[in-house]
This record gives sequence, structure tokens and C-alpha cells, in this order.
Amino acid sequence: MTEKIRRRASSKGRTLDLIRSSGPISRVELAELTGLTQATISTVVRELLTDGVISETGRGESTGGKPRMRLEINPASRLGIGVHIGQDYITYIVADLAGTVVGRKRVDGPGDDSPVSVVARMTDDIESLIVGLDLDRHSLVGMGLAMPGPIDRIAGTVRGVPSLLGWTEFPIRRALATTTGLQVELDNDATAAAIGEYWLGATVGYGSYASVYMGSGIGSGIVVDGTIYHGLSANVGEIGHVTVDARGPLCPCGNFGCLELFAGPRAIMNKATDAVARGELDIPLTGKTSVDFAALGTAAARGDATASALIQESADYMASAIVSMVNLFDLPLIVLAGNAFSTTGSIYVRTITRVLAERAMVRDIHPIEVRVSVNGNDAAALGAATLVLQERLSPRSLRSVAP
Repeated sequence: MTEKIRRRASSKGRTLDLIRSSGPISRVELAELTGLTQATISTVVRELLTDGVISETGRGESTGGKPRMRLEINPASRLGIGVHIGQDYITYIVADLAGTVVGRKRVDGPGDDSPVSVVARMTDDIESLIVGLDLDRHSLVGMGLAMPGPIDRIAGTVRGVPSLLGWTEFPIRRALATTTGLQVELDNDATAAAIGEYWLGATVGYGSYASVYMGSGIGSGIVVDGTIYHGLSANVGEIGHVTVDARGPLCPCGNFGCLELFAGPRAIMNKATDAVARGELDIPLTGKTSVDFAALGTAAARGDATASALIQESADYMASAIVSMVNLFDLPLIVLAGNAFSTTGSIYVRTITRVLAERAMVRDIHPIEVRVSVNGNDAAALGAATLVLQERLSPRSLRSVAP
């Protein structure tokens, strides 16, 4: 791609992203906000109108001259499929250009099945979703695939994920692209969740933030000055493998005393299972970590002392790790995403907020807000759907306005 074509694609993406996030908006306002010339904006808008991605929605109020024509996104013109492969569940979501969920489906996770058999099952699931929703296949721009890390985005594989050990170096991106005929983008589930928060407008007013994702493991997606920070290999933000006890047990990642070994749902449920066996805790156990952790959270919310102590232990460790992350990146916002927060979110928000107020280096300079994701259990899947829309239609940067 030549530099001229790259600039045109960037201008087109920035313009589209601004119309999506701020429309209805006029051509003059687009030129002012992007810094692009009126001629460039006119050309870009004409292309977007031809593509059917935006539409003219009438004229605004007059400011003395001829009222300006307003532009807005055409949400249904493009759709993205988002898939999140977790330990216990595989979640599918179809979202439009506004980030609105058109349809969703959740099925059992991979379990001990081979990657080949899971891909075959996923292909059938995706086809049934497309047919069941009567989707226009021409409007589908592709599929976003969110998985726990570490990932290799170039090869389209995951490597050494504790919950998906049999998947190491399996070419999941190529396999799904081949069986479904869709273009597939692969990213870390925490990064996908961070993108989803932006698309739904949940981070308005914040140029930098982190989405801390807790499912079977713990990770984080980091946005710095409006841009997703991927690092060299798209494996930034592995907060679950930050050492919180240098003399702690060996983690499957090869490190000692990782956060996941103390705060992760599997670690907490190991203790909860022992407490159930001793008769100190009464919760149903299904063997599915996410389901059982939610039950533990429900018991904690009801005031069960043992459940509360276990969740609080996890929250305390999590808060300490997040203090380190805030100190490193000077973040004003932390979003907690993932199904692990479905019944426990308030405990984590309260604990992390308190610890940041006490220990963050910037505590006397600016506040740090902590909130639960607006996307609930669908954060990674919805983020994956918006990821592919972002990748195909907008620039890599999440910024819609040039600095």
C-alpha cells in the first residue's frame, strides 16, 4: 500500500469513526474536528455515502446561512461477528456499526475436545446464527476472535494458555477462516473487551484507561492516549502473570507467585471446594469454574462469611496488582470486565477504589475511577465483533479526532 493510499484509508477511517461516535454531524464540523481540508472531507464523505456506510439525515438549524446537511452512521450496513473462546463457554455475538447486539449465542466451551472438532462445531454454530438471524452475508465484514493469551497474532495461534493447553500452535485463525469463508481477526480477550468499551461510548472523556478482564484467567487491555497498546507481539497487559509473591508457587507460565495463583477464579474455587468438603461453605459445585465462581459471589453477596473472605482475598490481591499498573501507565480509569465479575463486581470495585486512593502514586493529583463493564458477560465477544469492524473500517487508533 502506497503512502497516499494509507493516508486516504486513515482519513476515511477517522471520518467514519467520528460520524459513528458524534453524529449527526456536518461536513464542516468534520473538517474542523479532524483537521482535514474541506476538499478531502467532501471526497471521503462521497465515498462513504456510495458505500452505504453513512447517510444524510437532513439539514441542521441555520446559523445565518444555508443549513448544513447532517451525516450519520448507517448501523445495519455492516455487521461483525464476535467469538470468545473461554474455558467453560464459547460466546457468539453479531453487532452492527453502532455496537448494538443483533444476536447472540452461548454454547459449552472446548472442554477436552480437540481443536479440529471444536472448529467444526463452531463452524456449524456460526452458520446457524447467520441463518437464524437472516443476516445479509454481504454486510458481514468478518469475524473477530477473542481468546486468552498469550497469542501470536501473526501466526494466528495461542501458546501455552492454561485452559487451552491442547491448542498451542493450532492455527485457529486460519482454520476458522477456511471453514466459514470469513476474514478472521485474532486478539487477546482483554484487549477485545477494551475496544468494546470504547465502541459503546463507555469511556467517553477518558483518553487512557485499562480494561481488566477476568474469566478463567486475568488479563488487561490498555489504551494510552486513545490508542490500543499492543506491545511488540500483542501480548501486553498480562497482569495475571505479574509476580505478587516472589516466593510463591510455580505458575504454568514458568514464573513464581503470579497474581492468577492467588486471585484467579480457579485458585479461589480450589479453596472454596475444600471449604465445601469441610462443611464450612454451602454452594452448589458444577465443575465449571465460571459457574461455581458466580455461585460463590452470590453467597458472598448474601453475607456468607467464608464466601466473602475468599472473594475479598482475591480482590485484595487484584487491587495490589492494579496499583502497580496504574503507577506504570498513569491511568485515570479501570474497567472490570468478564464473567468473573458478574456477581462480585461491587466487591472488587469497592476494594480496588479504596486501595488506589490509599496507595496510587497519583492519588493526590487526579482521581482514578473504577467501574464494572457495561457489556457484562459478553465483554470479550462484543469487543471481538467491534474489533473486526474497527479493523476493517477504521484506523488502528481509537482516536477519532487528530491531536
